[in-house]
Amino acid sequence: MKIIQNLLNAVQKNAPLQQLLVGAHWTAVQSRHCGMASTVMSQKPHGESAISSAGQLQHLSAKELAAYTLSDNTLEASIGLAALNSLIDIPRKNVVEVNAFKYLAEKGVGKTIAVFGHFPNTKDLQTVAGQLIVFELSPAEGEHGLEDVETLLPSADLVAITSNSIINHSLQDILPHIRENAFSMLLGPSTPLSEVMFDFGLDMLAGVRVNDSRMLFNCIGQGAIFRQVKGVELVTITR
Repeated sequence: MKIIQNLLNAVQKNAPLQQLLVGAHWTAVQSRHCGMASTVMSQKPHGESAISSAGQLQHLSAKELAAYTLSDNTLEASIGLAALNSLIDIPRKNVVEVNAFKYLAEKGVGKTIAVFGHFPNTKDLQTVAGQLIVFELSPAEGEHGLEDVETLLPSADLVAITSNSIINHSLQDILPHIRENAFSMLLGPSTPLSEVMFDFGLDMLAGVRVNDSRMLFNCIGQGAIFRQVKGVELVTITR
């Protein structure tokens, strides 16, 4: 939990909670800024898992809600991470205009690439990588579970990790097994664009900045998947 606690500690300014929406695929919180995160349901039957103080969350401050990121209930953690992202001031320096997967494809020619999570562009990496290793919580054929991280991850030259690993608390178990000279990135709309993440060895953070919260809430409320979401822009920052 050290990663999450450090992110929470780094937030200097609190703010009232203005709006919260838990959509089918994405959760959004409006406070100082607008933040979003994946909506990750629990593994309980029917996905049912009670949200602490549901119906009364509007009485919490954004930072109090951000503390939900520490919860083992992944739906609570989704809400918490969206709240945390709504409080983060995105750094102005080291912002680069680069597509994260295009970067992986260009830098990973003939190399070993490890990817955590199902991304639409993952298959494109197979054509350039010397070896592509895909990790998933529920691995499909040809993929690996997290129990293989310790043995397989140290061989990777480039590592791309879904930011949902913060929500399910697996990131802290992944990072220690990345080889010291490997390039690593955290990516996805849930990514906290905070320089705190670089303290844990990551080289690149690829996330989003909300520039039209009204449009974002409208899309999320109608069940939009990410390619249908409007009101956000991709932002990538480097160490």
